[in-house]
Amino acid sequence: MLGLAGCVSEPDALDIVHVPDDASLADAGDLVADGGVILIAPGTYTGTLEVSADDVTVRGEDRNGVVIDGELTRSSGVVGSGERITVENLTVKNFLQNGVLITGVTDENGAGLGRGPDGYLPEDVPDPVPGYLVQAVTAENNGLYGIYAFNRTGGIIRNNLASGGSDAGIYVGQCEDCNAWVDSNVTISNAVGIELANASGVSITGNRVVDNRIGLSVLSNYLEAHGPTVNLTVAGNVISDNNNADTPEQAGGAFGVGVGLAGTVDAEIFANRVTGNGSVGVWVTSSEDFAPSGTNVHDNTWGDGLAVAYAPAPDAVGDGNCFALDGATSAEPEALLDDGCDAPAPGAYSQPPAPAGISFADVPSPPQRPGLDTVDEKPRELPDSVDMPDTAGIDVPSADLLEDAS
Repeated sequence: MLGLAGCVSEPDALDIVHVPDDASLADAGDLVADGGVILIAPGTYTGTLEVSADDVTVRGEDRNGVVIDGELTRSSGVVGSGERITVENLTVKNFLQNGVLITGVTDENGAGLGRGPDGYLPEDVPDPVPGYLVQAVTAENNGLYGIYAFNRTGGIIRNNLASGGSDAGIYVGQCEDCNAWVDSNVTISNAVGIELANASGVSITGNRVVDNRIGLSVLSNYLEAHGPTVNLTVAGNVISDNNNADTPEQAGGAFGVGVGLAGTVDAEIFANRVTGNGSVGVWVTSSEDFAPSGTNVHDNTWGDGLAVAYAPAPDAVGDGNCFALDGATSAEPEALLDDGCDAPAPGAYSQPPAPAGISFADVPSPPQRPGLDTVDEKPRELPDSVDMPDTAGIDVPSADLLEDAS
């Protein structure tokens, strides 16, 4: 449209943008107003949706029928950099980096960025961006992360399915107070099911983390901002059978690990079903000069095999670590089985060689999952911060937690 001076005027922002009727997927993010909804009709879309406006809800009309496909040529599927953004009820697959990226870092052109080296260095830390919700999303066959929250705070990642992630199915990274709740997700056939890096203040509850190479990896990285990872709760999850060779290779060569903690502080791991992980159930170690301290592993259900390996570096042993392993059949060092809350001497643990993996693009698609019960045009109204769950009453879940499709 031509203005009085003969220039092309910008279109008015819309409270509701229907894709594809009002705009293409690629154009919808520029058209939506603050507080608006991008409603995506069933179909396959081969583009990237970038959303920088605040309080936007991105909603597919059908979780399995709305497919955003990177065709193994594009970087990320849905990229949200605005405050209090929701992404729900759709499928993202075949992206070279991320299926869904919720980020607090942008480049000079306003495009959202993830990953520490591409985002910022420890000496150049931007303020985190508040508010996000990712739910009822299927993320499959993505080259880095299926669902990735970076430099954000006040977020919930729930009821998603992440499969075929070359780095991790779900990842939360670089936030000093993440105030993040990762709940009731299914992660399967990834290099790592759920991964945290320099992400403090996270609760991981009620997830099914099975058939990956590593179930849950939590690490502290001194080369990036906000290390070490502090104040982690892992409760009420099934973390089992993470021995799947038909997955992308894990960057560090690990395999058959239920939970890996590297240089974490005040991590509580309880009421989980940690079974069938061929190498070790819980592996506690150092990360460079970050020592594992305040680890509390208790009241879990263990299978056969090595339950816990406590193997920090000699110059970063840490302190205050408690391992109560009732019901475990083995631990390294064996002193862990005697009195779990004495400070044990470090043991030796070597990760066995991992089998060769496959390309993320070759991981078979997982079974479909149901979407939202109600799909409408109402925006989500998210807070800046999340009320974290009360985990005191959580019990060990049954082995079939989320196995079908809930």
